[in-house]
Amino acid sequence: MRDFCQMSASDTSVFEISPVRSRQDRQAFLDLPYRAYRADPNWRAPLRMMQADQISPAKNVALSTMDYELFLARRNGNVIGRIAAIVNRTYIARYQNQTGHFGFLDTLEPEPDLVGALLKTAEQHLKASGMQRMLGPFNFSINEECGLLVDGFDTPPMILMPHGRPEYASACEAAGLTKAKDTIAYHFRFPPDHVTPPKIARVRQAVEREPDLRIRPLNMKRFKSEMAIILDMFNDAWSQNWEFLPFSEDQINHMAAELRPLVTENSIQIAEYKGKPIAFAVFLPDLNELAHGLNGRLLPFGWAQLLYRLKIRGPRRARLPLAGLRRAHHKTKLGFLAAVGSFEAAIAAQHAQGVEEIEASWVLEDNDDLIAMCRTYGLQPYKTYRIYEKVFG
Repeated sequence: MRDFCQMSASDTSVFEISPVRSRQDRQAFLDLPYRAYRADPNWRAPLRMMQADQISPAKNVALSTMDYELFLARRNGNVIGRIAAIVNRTYIARYQNQTGHFGFLDTLEPEPDLVGALLKTAEQHLKASGMQRMLGPFNFSINEECGLLVDGFDTPPMILMPHGRPEYASACEAAGLTKAKDTIAYHFRFPPDHVTPPKIARVRQAVEREPDLRIRPLNMKRFKSEMAIILDMFNDAWSQNWEFLPFSEDQINHMAAELRPLVTENSIQIAEYKGKPIAFAVFLPDLNELAHGLNGRLLPFGWAQLLYRLKIRGPRRARLPLAGLRRAHHKTKLGFLAAVGSFEAAIAAQHAQGVEEIEASWVLEDNDDLIAMCRTYGLQPYKTYRIYEKVFG
């Protein structure tokens, strides 16, 4: 597949968009964000090894259920943009509609015509694959990086959260895409005299008075089975949420292996009722902060700096990417106590370990229960990520 797109009248040069085919193409696809955003003081270079693993079928087990094409845009032979078109067979089987996805939208410069041409390329590929609608961005699914940053460019992103350019949103809208859903990142900086908010303290006391409910940390000696329990709870807790996709057993095992170096027992708190897990909260150290200044590279000495920051100095920022309560306990007093109890225990553990800032992300704009919990604790919305859609005519 090969597309040629003319730039605006003020720039008569031509750019070419073509699929990734060679090892050099794949490397150019991976390198583009490091070239595009290196002058942005709020961009944080993710670890290149993790980015390479994400687009590798041998490393990212979720790709086994997807048909996807990666594209590069070039001008005069130089790579200036990228995008992916994705057909997720798990999504189609679950929702019984012909929706494809786009992701990995990045350009070297903020050129609306280029963004539009990249989106058009993804649309044409999805149409040729039988899709009737395009949704995104997803890198590659809702369980990975997703959403286009539309507000909050003045602060750096946390681990596994996207960054980008302010111009992308208007370029998407000019290309005929419209808002499908916003997700919000909530932020909190611990003050020097931090104490648990009175309302949360009262909930914690209520948890302590409930004899059959206990909040416990992760058992690192049973890490793999603990992660399976947590992601099983997640699959149940989020099963009715917008665009939800469950984690498969292979994905659970893969995620457990990836997360083990990053977490301590206090990073994850589990609420049990009569010995059965019903709620959880997971914090991850912000790798973006820990790897800042390494340009995504661990060799030759980056690994030593990263290890020191993670294990010796300790992280200063952490993100809550996963939390949940089993659906059987939604809208119940017990469920409220379990959810807030695990949330509070996880936050308290982060503060005790020297973390200065936390982020809860992402939160659906209409998830009133989770928004209320964030506000009760004093977390404030500070970034907005938009999922766009386009129905093909």
